[in-house]
Amino acid sequence: MAVTPVPADVTIVATGGTPVNAIAANPAGIGGGILANPIQPADQGLANAEPLYVDPTGNPATLQGNGSTFRLESGQSWSAIPGQTTATSVNAQSSGHKFSGVKW
Repeated sequence: MAVTPVPADVTIVATGGTPVNAIAANPAGIGGGILANPIQPADQGLANAEPLYVDPTGNPATLQGNGSTFRLESGQSWSAIPGQTTATSVNAQSSGHKFSGVKW
């Protein structure tokens, strides 16, 4: 099966503490995807590296690594669930936190 990766829908937390949908909900389901928290502060667009928070359930990601929100340290990645229909929400403490993402 051939797939064509495309950029994630959002790859920056514009306002710290306000979650964004990196991968929008898709009733037909997605083929998969990857979100990554860069290891270097400069790649995150920040002075100091910080965690990124991911919630694939359609709920807004919190700033706590518990419940349905997962904490990604610098250099860690998240694999989106093949067939997932819910949005994947991302959050970070600081405004302007950049991350990498593709979906298919």
